Amino acid sequence: MVMKPSLADRLRAVVGGSGVPRVHPDAASPLGTLATVPPSPVVSAAGDAQEVGHDSRRARAERAAAILGGVVDVRADGLCLIVDRTYAADERHGQRRVGDIVDALRQAEDGLESLRRAWPGVGRVVTSTPALDGLCVVDLETTGLAGGAGTQAFLVGCARLDGDGVHVRQFLSPGFEYERAQLAALTEWMGDRTHLLTFNGRTFDLPLLEMRCSFNRVACPWRDLPHLDALHPARRFWREQPALPGVEAEDASCSLGTIERRLAGLHRVGDVPGFEIPARFFQFARDGRAEPLAAVLEHNRLDLLSTLLVAARASMLVVRGPAAADRGHECLGLGRVYERLGETAGAEACFARAAAEGLGVGDAWLRAEALRRLAMLQRRGGRTEAAATSWQALLATRGAPARLRRDAREALAIHQEHRTRNLDAARTLVLDALADQLDGRRRIDAERRLARLDRKLTARPPGALMARFDDEPF
Repeated sequence: MVMKPSLADRLRAVVGGSGVPRVHPDAASPLGTLATVPPSPVVSAAGDAQEVGHDSRRARAERAAAILGGVVDVRADGLCLIVDRTYAADERHGQRRVGDIVDALRQAEDGLESLRRAWPGVGRVVTSTPALDGLCVVDLETTGLAGGAGTQAFLVGCARLDGDGVHVRQFLSPGFEYERAQLAALTEWMGDRTHLLTFNGRTFDLPLLEMRCSFNRVACPWRDLPHLDALHPARRFWREQPALPGVEAEDASCSLGTIERRLAGLHRVGDVPGFEIPARFFQFARDGRAEPLAAVLEHNRLDLLSTLLVAARASMLVVRGPAAADRGHECLGLGRVYERLGETAGAEACFARAAAEGLGVGDAWLRAEALRRLAMLQRRGGRTEAAATSWQALLATRGAPARLRRDAREALAIHQEHRTRNLDAARTLVLDALADQLDGRRRIDAERRLARLDRKLTARPPGALMARFDDEPF
């Protein structure tokens, strides 16, 4: 009787035979060629050894490269597909010329540095401003969003400025076993980069890349580079804006797709949904059909250009100030950025303009929020009378959110009690606040304030009795 090999025996055969193709770079080719080595045995579930030729692996990769418009990079660690695309200045990204995006970024280079100072990377100390031509934009397409050891970045897209255009290079792994070759090609290309730009890269893209490099023992040259995650300024500038016409409510957010529609009027036609992207790669890894991946690479390229667009617009606003803002919500966001940078005068100018525009267009939330932030800045600067004026303007704003009105009443009650000593006015404000359905800690504080004001009002101040006798006739 012939016994079938056990699972342990089969695993031992796979490990001993090394399922990863062994290759070496060819000095005659910039990308290298496959080495001439015997194929490694692959054991089937039935225990039969099957010979899988390296030529078939490379042929599959070359077919995919031809479909995707790339080349096969053969390295000592395996294969990587590299796809290059250059966007000339006259090409359009939505309603914007690529050249205009690059020009805006070059003109607002100081603004980009200010945004990096506003959101510095952890452990990164920037001693000098890096040259803009050393910028690298990074965006990943992964096998999942959960992170962890099982998540791979099968596609890494990188963009750099190329004169007045943009050059994009994408590193595609033809299979799970080729991750090390992909990362080696990526780190080699990024070796001369001086700073990074991502969209949500601080919490996802860069940590994932660094983890995969650690797993594969590949040194990542970008670990200590200055980095701007454009998601953070984007949230300040565009998260609170009204929903766009034709945009679903759940999409009226700070996603990259929503922002590119706002800034460039870009509507992606035939774009692959994000949830489909992992499945397309899994299918490609199984059967080698690269056609479904073409839309994934285009999706990645659009994300890279939109990240540049977001950074260019945000940097330009920081450099030019409130006059460059198209609408009040942008001006309010710019004030928040200036406030984060410690530029109080610029922040106050932005909040004042946003409040005026909110009044002009009838946007009660915009006016009230701008007045609240203006009042808080004035109070921190010791200008209590100016702060009180701003709080009173907020209270007079018809349709202002209840939360902001409660903040205004509380601040004015404190001002009337401790600054102007107008106890009656302070008591009226506290009663109005209590009638506004306060709950929790706010109600407890208001009730304590009311009790304290009542005690002050009923207590006779020193000398009050003698003053009354002086006024009465004998």
